[in-house]
Amino acid sequence: MSASIRLTDLHSIDDEVALSTGPAWQWLPRLTRGHRFVRWQSSVVLTTYADCRVALSDRRFGNGLRAEIGAMPDIDPRFVERRRSSLLLEEGERHTRLRRLAIPALRPRNFERFRPAMAKVVDELVDRVADHGRCDAVVSFCNPLPISVICWVLGVPRAEAEFFAEVAEASTALFSGDPSTVSAAMAATEKIDSYIEDLIGRRRRDPGQDLITDLLAAAEADGATVSGTDVMTIITSLIVGGTDTTRNQLAIALHCFAERPEEWERLRRRPELVPAAVEEVVRYAPTAYAMKRVADEDMELDGLLLPKGTPVIVMSTLANRDESVFPEPDRFDIGRTFRHPHMGFGWGLRSCIGSVLARAELGEALTVLSRRLTGLALDGETVWSRPDTIQGPVTLPLRFEAV
Repeated sequence: MSASIRLTDLHSIDDEVALSTGPAWQWLPRLTRGHRFVRWQSSVVLTTYADCRVALSDRRFGNGLRAEIGAMPDIDPRFVERRRSSLLLEEGERHTRLRRLAIPALRPRNFERFRPAMAKVVDELVDRVADHGRCDAVVSFCNPLPISVICWVLGVPRAEAEFFAEVAEASTALFSGDPSTVSAAMAATEKIDSYIEDLIGRRRRDPGQDLITDLLAAAEADGATVSGTDVMTIITSLIVGGTDTTRNQLAIALHCFAERPEEWERLRRRPELVPAAVEEVVRYAPTAYAMKRVADEDMELDGLLLPKGTPVIVMSTLANRDESVFPEPDRFDIGRTFRHPHMGFGWGLRSCIGSVLARAELGEALTVLSRRLTGLALDGETVWSRPDTIQGPVTLPLRFEAV
C-alpha cells in the first residue's frame, strides 16, 4: 500500500467520545468498528491487534507519556527526570537493563509463597461484610487488597498500608494529565523514594523473604552491578502501578460477573477456571485500555503517514476485540481458550513487569470470593472514573449471600 493516508483523512471520534459515558471498552468498539485507523483529537488511534503489536514492538515508536509530563506547567525539571526514569516511562538501553534485572525476581514461582497471604487477606475482607449481604466492593475489597499484598511482598508491616495507599494514589494521579495533581505527586514521590531507599539499605544488611531481597540476589547471581536507584525504580514502579491497576482490574472483574450471574455461578462450580477467568477479564475489559506512543521519526504504517512527533494511541481494548484473533470477541466467556495472548498487560518490551503479581492477586481474590459469595449482583449504579488510558469503578455497590 502506498503511503497516502494522512491524519486529516481519518474519521474523527471526538464528538462521539464527548457524548459517551461509562467504561471505554463498552463504547469504543462501537465508535471505531469498520475503521482500521481513527483520529481522536491530535492522535492516531490504532484499532487492530496487528497494528497495536507493531506500535508496542517497533523501536521507532517512543513513549507518549514522557513528552506529556515534560509539558505540564509549573513542574520541577528534576521531578520530570525522576518520573521519566520509572519503568512506565523509561526508554532505550536503561529500560531493557531494568527489565532484565527485574524479570528473574518476578517469575511466577517467586510469588507462590505469597498466595496463602493473599487468600488470607481476602478472607479477612469478606469476614467484615459477610453478614451485611451488600457492600461497595471498591471500598471493601478492591482498595485494601493490593496495598496489603504490596506490604507482604516487600516485607513491611501491614500497619504501613495506609502510607503506601496515600503515596501510590498521589503518584498515580500525575498520569491523569491534570496539572492540579503535580505538586501532590512530587511530594508523594519524595516520600516513597525516601522510604524505599531506606528499605533497600536494610535488606542489603539483613536479607529477608521478600521481593527486594530477591532483586538484590538476582542481580548478584547475574554478576550485575545494581545501584540502589535501579532497585528503587523497579520497586516504586510496582507500588505505583500495581496498586492502582490491580484494584481497578479487580473491580472491573466483579462488575463483569455481577452483570453475568451465570458466569459467577459457573466459576463457583468450577474453581479450576479461575486462571482462564483472570485472562478473560483482562482481555474483555482491561483497566489499562490504551497506551500512549509517539512517532520518534517520520514513518508510515501500511499506508498511514506518521510524521515525527505524531501521538499514537495503542487501543489495547480494541486489539482484544479483534475478531480475526479472538472469536466472538464481544462475548465474556471464562472458559475461553487463548490461541494468541491478549494485550491487557501490554506487549513485548512494553508488557507490564507486574503482570505476574497482578495475575496472582486477581486469581486468589476470585478464588476466595467465588467460594464464599453466591448470588452476586449489582446493587445500585456503578460510578466510573474518567477515561484516561486507565479506568475503573469509583463505586461498585454489590449484593450477595455469604456461604
